[in-house]
Amino acid sequence: MAKRRVLLLHYTSPSILGGVERIMRTHAAALRAAGDDVRMVAGRGRPSPAGVPLIRIAELDSRHPAVLRDFAALAGGAVSPDHERLVDRIERALRPHIARADRVVVHNAFTLHKNAALTEALVRLAAAGTRSGARSGATFIAWTHDLAWTDDQYAGQRHAGAPWALFATAHPGVRYVAVSEKVAGELARLTGLARRRITVVPNGVDPVTTLGLSPAGVRLAERLGLFTADPLLLLPVRITRRKRIDTAIAALAVLRRTHPHAVLVVTGGPGAHNPANAAHARELQAMAGAGVQLLSALGIRPSDRVIADLYALADALVLPSANEGFGIPILEAGLHRLPIVCSDIPALRAVAGPDATYVAPDAPARTLAAAIAGRLAGDPVARLHRRARESAWPRILAEVVLPVIRG
Repeated sequence: MAKRRVLLLHYTSPSILGGVERIMRTHAAALRAAGDDVRMVAGRGRPSPAGVPLIRIAELDSRHPAVLRDFAALAGGAVSPDHERLVDRIERALRPHIARADRVVVHNAFTLHKNAALTEALVRLAAAGTRSGARSGATFIAWTHDLAWTDDQYAGQRHAGAPWALFATAHPGVRYVAVSEKVAGELARLTGLARRRITVVPNGVDPVTTLGLSPAGVRLAERLGLFTADPLLLLPVRITRRKRIDTAIAALAVLRRTHPHAVLVVTGGPGAHNPANAAHARELQAMAGAGVQLLSALGIRPSDRVIADLYALADALVLPSANEGFGIPILEAGLHRLPIVCSDIPALRAVAGPDATYVAPDAPARTLAAAIAGRLAGDPVARLHRRARESAWPRILAEVVLPVIRG
């Protein structure tokens, strides 16, 4: 796809703490990484992220003195003589930057009344780019997080006529994006715009930051495709026959019939005190099919920090051991609020109590697979964890955000 010249516009830049600003920063970094010429336009703040220039136009700030005076007058139902002058000033300041842009992504300013003069200037500039029904300038995208005129707290600030009607109007030359189905429905009802003409682009979450993953953990997750595993099963044990890793591997093959992206990570190498464990590790490597990651076979000896990262990423702890003296992984999984599917043996039951899903210590692979699937389907925290992972920024950016802005 050709390089795009993209302006991201808001009252403040992403150096200012706020939900919209965080999203803009993420979008800007992704667009820059895709090779686009990305610039921010805002009234207040510093350049952010690195490498993305900030065009600061003071009157875009919702807290600019002239904007605050205009806001107070409009909230009271009056259009002051200074309103039109403020609109003209903003329009003149924006025009040269918009003239060189292919895309102008406007966050909230088309539907939120925090700077009505900015909204009016943007409406004029978007309309000016439309000639005889065809685009002759930049494509404007109204990225809608909030709508003032569907929020009861602003009821006293709504009045008939211009410029108040701007916030309830679908404007010529503007494509509309909403961050949720709720916002899209409200926008369609408010403006009369056909729902099919509003694109829903959800916000995302950064698993690396949110989970506090270490750089080594991130590299491992990227190498093994763990960010897209669904579900990700963790078996944090050394390789010995009593751990029944072979059963876990066979269970994964069964599970992948209904969960094709399921992954099993076995963290440990052969147990150090029995020479037969090395041969068993080779047997496991030979039987390991798609989705099985034996870290020792890959030459990986994860640190305690990386194992903690794996717990943070995992959907469930799987521990089908035939015999254990205690069960430290149960406690570690508990600290990570991780669902547990394990053998019904005294040591594990003593630690997990009624809060694990148990299988017999000689349970076949299909039974273990069914127990895993049942626990993941029935556990609300596990279900939410998987949904949250589906909303990770890398996927949202690649599959939705970039095509909508660049396409």
